[in-house]
Amino acid sequence: MTSSIAHITGSSTAFEATDPIRPERLRGIAAGVTVGAVFGAAWAASAVSSLSPTITPAVVIVTAAIFGALMTGARRLRRAATALPPSAAGSGPPDVRWRFTIVLGAEWALIIAAANLLGGPGRSQWLPAVICAAVGLHFIPLARFFDVPLYYITAAVLCLVAATTMALGSTGSPATLWHLLPGFGAALTLWATSAGLLAWSGLPGISTSTSR
Repeated sequence: MTSSIAHITGSSTAFEATDPIRPERLRGIAAGVTVGAVFGAAWAASAVSSLSPTITPAVVIVTAAIFGALMTGARRLRRAATALPPSAAGSGPPDVRWRFTIVLGAEWALIIAAANLLGGPGRSQWLPAVICAAVGLHFIPLARFFDVPLYYITAAVLCLVAATTMALGSTGSPATLWHLLPGFGAALTLWATSAGLLAWSGLPGISTSTSR
């Protein structure tokens, strides 16, 4: 689901601000910011249906604003990459690509299995939290493969959101919590990850403005 964010960095030095700015690195980060923005919006949309109609428009406006800001940053990165001369560094070793594919496949296998197991009556409310946990767990190996420590934080927060949802939901909390907490929790976490990618892109004007 959100695992493409890891592939996006394009090299194992995506967060080294002192590295030379390479076009393939900027394109990779831009792709990751886009994926985080899109899936963050998708998680937010999954939670909107559980909101009161009186506050739904405001949440939609905020979601659109965040999405637009992140997509603007991604577009600036792609434009900057186009203006740079090509480098000989390449887009990453093949073994890392294979590792990414394996992690992505494992994530989807877990999500599909959870959907089959929890799809029946009385269990379906657990599905958003379980998916949130699966998305979080897949960031752990990717943090190592791509040498992006931020992904450890992303993984921890997503798993914490999932665990909190399960704990509160199982104690008789309102039914809407099963959708609101993982929906907005995952959305904010993925958007923050995208903002982190922008802040550490090393591109003047983007890294400084997003880190304020």
